[in-house]
Amino acid sequence: MKKLSFLLLSLVLLSSCSEKTQLTGSLMTLIKENQLPLEKIQFYNDNELFLERELNASDANVKSGKITIVNGKSINRVSLERETPGVLVKETKDQLLISFEAGAGEEKSLHFAPVLGERGEYFYQLVDESGSPTFSRLMYDGNKYLLYNKKKVRLLIMKSSFSGLKVNSKRMRGNRIK
Repeated sequence: MKKLSFLLLSLVLLSSCSEKTQLTGSLMTLIKENQLPLEKIQFYNDNELFLERELNASDANVKSGKITIVNGKSINRVSLERETPGVLVKETKDQLLISFEAGAGEEKSLHFAPVLGERGEYFYQLVDESGSPTFSRLMYDGNKYLLYNKKKVRLLIMKSSFSGLKVNSKRMRGNRIK
């Protein structure tokens, strides 16, 4: 019964109008049960993200983002626009390290982990390195950045990722006393 309701939930999620859907714990279970390679799935972020850090006068170590001057201070700003494509760099425990920059490794990856959300479902959401969804600073490219975001940032995947999925189902007919 549990598998049947899970299967129905998955089919409802996959049959809605949008071509992208949020990555949930249920979908991740479905992906793993069907041995779909996470490296072959295209990920997206559902909301924009802004990271900033103040630069010292002697700090010229800027690899990501752009520098702006605010009130005489140099600010290194990294932004991630909504629905930017990303790829899996590494999977550790329950966390997915997703890179939204070409050729980037773990140091330029963002951590996403299942976080309890609406109606008791787990959503893969941006977390810090320790796995906490409540943070104000984030490590990125070897530096600590302040997070300027009001909305949660969650992962989206293309529904076409499931196009090759084969579901075997069987209906139990019941058993009557003779």
